[in-house]
Amino acid sequence: MSPMMLDFTSNDTTSNKRRVFKVTPAKPNDVRRLVDIEFHAFENERVNQVLSYRDYKKPAHFERTVKIYQNALSGANLARPVQANKRRLSGSMINARPINDDVNFRKVVDTKTQEPISFTKYEMKTYTTEELDSPADVGHEGEPKMNRDWFALNERLRREYIGTQEHCYIGMLATKPQHQHNGAGTMLLEGILAEADDAGVECYLEATDTAKAFYERHGFETITELRFDPAEYGMNGLGTERQTVMVRGAMRRTGERDPVRSWEDAVARDLQQ
Repeated sequence: MSPMMLDFTSNDTTSNKRRVFKVTPAKPNDVRRLVDIEFHAFENERVNQVLSYRDYKKPAHFERTVKIYQNALSGANLARPVQANKRRLSGSMINARPINDDVNFRKVVDTKTQEPISFTKYEMKTYTTEELDSPADVGHEGEPKMNRDWFALNERLRREYIGTQEHCYIGMLATKPQHQHNGAGTMLLEGILAEADDAGVECYLEATDTAKAFYERHGFETITELRFDPAEYGMNGLGTERQTVMVRGAMRRTGERDPVRSWEDAVARDLQQ
């Protein structure tokens, strides 16, 4: 089996047929279809659309995300050789990628149509002290203050909790609405979690209310909650964006999983260092 490829057969309740899905690395020519998946997955999340530039009715939002993903995928991470160590997952073998600060993209493809139906964006990351000391809105300087503050809030919370500890950050996991609840997202998440366990690092993410239970079923625990009200910036009538910061403990070489640190313990540790 080729690197990072998994087979999974699902009962597709929407068509009453059995479909075979495969997980493979995403490539630059997949980007537009991946962004399409992401924007449709958030089509009912109006506040998030405004804060994170995911409004499908605004072509500029779509092209912005396309450019960001193309730049990320143009890096060398897809060209790097995988590690020799392997881990068994759902009856198949996958190759774990080396730890690096590159952003990684994987997609789930319906083998009948050859179309991607789900994808994830994640990174194995270690902050440098220079990064931790830099402004939390780096990369968003030219954007409106509301959006800049939204991105900075997410980044600041992650920096405060993680510090300089190596970790896996899951920035996106999205599935086309018509293919949700058929196992595609689970395939992607289990692959990331196996890689993180092989590396002995904890996983960190921000979950929407809709996705929170999904991550809890895979061992993630709540450490804090973030709320952001666009009304404070004159954007009335949207409501408040709420997300849950969740962490899954690192796997030790003994096979035991580290307990998830509380928000208070993690931040207190960083202040003492």
